[in-house]
Amino acid sequence: GIAQWKRPKGGYFVSVDTMDGLAKRTLALCKEAGVTMTGAGATFPYGIDPNDSNIRIAPSFPPVEDVEKAIAVFCTCVKMSALEKLGV
Repeated sequence: GIAQWKRPKGGYFVSVDTMDGLAKRTLALCKEAGVTMTGAGATFPYGIDPNDSNIRIAPSFPPVEDVEKAIAVFCTCVKMSALEKLGV
């Protein structure tokens, strides 16, 4: 229940919706771990997501192995930010 996404139909962008208030923190954790991603709120006008919950994953032609590693880091960071928010 901390995040959801739908398989993209065409294109290569994946839109992930986290619990409210997790997007910026999740991406900060990713950056600390060495994974650079599109900024939180990128899918909203002026980049302002009122719920701080949407993350667009937009790989730029990396090898599949690199994407798999980055997604593993991303998933861990989503979990970590959710635990922080929930006070666990």
